Amino acid sequence: MGLCQTAPSACHLKACGAQSDVAVVIVAGGSGERFGDPRGKALVPIAGRPLLAWSLLAADKAQSTLSLTLVCRPQDRLAMVEAVAALDLSHPVMLVDGGATRQESCQAGIMCVSPQIPFISVQDGARPLTTPETFDAVARRVRQDENLAGAIAGWPVTDTIKRAHDGIIESTQDRSCLWSAQTPQLFRAPLLREAYRQAAYHRLSVTDDASVVEAMGLSVALVSAQRINPKLTVPDDFAFIEAELGARSLRGVC
Repeated sequence: MGLCQTAPSACHLKACGAQSDVAVVIVAGGSGERFGDPRGKALVPIAGRPLLAWSLLAADKAQSTLSLTLVCRPQDRLAMVEAVAALDLSHPVMLVDGGATRQESCQAGIMCVSPQIPFISVQDGARPLTTPETFDAVARRVRQDENLAGAIAGWPVTDTIKRAHDGIIESTQDRSCLWSAQTPQLFRAPLLREAYRQAAYHRLSVTDDASVVEAMGLSVALVSAQRINPKLTVPDDFAFIEAELGARSLRGVC
């Protein structure tokens, strides 16, 4: 699917003593149909940078990060190379061609990660507000419990949720046990690879990475690391996210 170059293959300790043992795979291969920009959503400028740049910068600053992989549309490869080159990153970026769906793009990215790296974290390139601390929080949660296959960023639902059919309410859900799933979503690398193989074999269609791991009956934890971590999906999302990025810049926060 893509160009798999030589990448870091073993965990190490950074100068501050933090463990770096996570391969971060940033998925930016979507067409952005709902966003309505012919360039594709990942390259849309927001707060002075291409959208995908914000996730790259945050992942690069995370203490847990060992390697960076960027999954993109084949037709965007040259533009992605230029976008990455303009960033001051500590880690090299491996570019991988994505597939027709997010699921195929994720699988392409994780299969290019060195088998010696113990953890893989998948990040939506369209979540520019994710902080380095959130990347580290999900990694820390999995390291703390050997019984976990993975951990994902999320936040407890605060709205009342209705189940409906044809616009008519059928029931009200108990929101005390409902969470909104975000990214990054981090997993033990061998388990994530096997989960994607199983999903492909059984033709299981999913909307996030935790779902393929859950389908194997494995435990995935939720980490309430960051409440404001939206995905830019439709044009109305743009103004809020750009304003938040601008406010963070004024505060000196990534």
